[in-house]
Amino acid sequence: MLNPAKDNRFRRTCRVAALLCVMLSGCVASFAQQSDTFEHALCLFKRRQFSEAAKAFAVVTANDPARTEAQLYLAKSLINTERYVEAEATLRRYTQAAPASHDGHYLRAYTLFRQGRAAESLKTYEHAASLNAPDSDDLKIIGLNYALLGDYDRSASYLKQSLAVNPANTEALYYFGRARFTQNLFAEAFDAFNEVLRRDPRHVRAQNNLGQVLEARNDVDGAMAAYRRAIEHDAASLKPSELPLLNLGTLLLDKNEIEEALSLLTRASMVNPSSAKIRFHLGKVYLRLGRLTDAEREFLQATKIDPRDVGAHYQLGRLYHRLGKRELARQVLSVSERLRAKTN
Repeated sequence: MLNPAKDNRFRRTCRVAALLCVMLSGCVASFAQQSDTFEHALCLFKRRQFSEAAKAFAVVTANDPARTEAQLYLAKSLINTERYVEAEATLRRYTQAAPASHDGHYLRAYTLFRQGRAAESLKTYEHAASLNAPDSDDLKIIGLNYALLGDYDRSASYLKQSLAVNPANTEALYYFGRARFTQNLFAEAFDAFNEVLRRDPRHVRAQNNLGQVLEARNDVDGAMAAYRRAIEHDAASLKPSELPLLNLGTLLLDKNEIEEALSLLTRASMVNPSSAKIRFHLGKVYLRLGRLTDAEREFLQATKIDPRDVGAHYQLGRLYHRLGKRELARQVLSVSERLRAKTN
């Protein structure tokens, strides 16, 4: 039988021990919870559930700002959800904390490119390359930065380097073709687009650009066939392109095949309602059909979308003159002349 005094001490000791166990288990649970949060976020990332991963990594970085690995994965999650401004800000903080991370600098350079900040992107790529040699995709984006800056010689040069590192980089080959097309080097562009299509016969952009090369070479029938193939391959796309519709519609307008041109350009305007070029050509179609009110609407819309569009202002001015709106015609044609003078 226990001594009452000793029994009380035993009970008190048990209560203290129990309290300590609760406290310790709480600490362990707290640490485990933080670890589980990172692991959970990483699991979401690996499952490609990037929106959810971004939220989870944001919680980890808020709770533990020194955990740089979480910052890097947060940025990657944001990039995969096309939130480039947030990703760049995250990577700026990450590279300040981990200045030797070439991965962080390369990713930040990419987010700058996606924001159209080409000069800043190139400067960041230069720093990243001083830490670790660029891979094929890095060289591709460097080339695209130079294209944004209008330097197509350097753009083509870096795209060639990208292909030298990885000849299977089909996107680099496509953009090399784009650079050469812009430089009016049609033979190289033709070869590049054909090679892309050999690798991927349903590559809509390459098919459309092949049509443009053929059109530039005055092979109208070949161009029209290429545009039709591009439209056919694009039919089931979740993000269809207006460009083959516009290009074929414009060719048909030139050939005076008005009804099909109207159908194609109307479809193009539904894909991209904010294209001044589509509105301009729709206006020309309506003009040919004698639907002057519709033509006025389209030319006017084109000038609103792109106030520097000389052709749209000129056509709208002539149409106002034809409709007897002489003061409006004078005003719009005056704008057209001023714009033309600036471009010469």
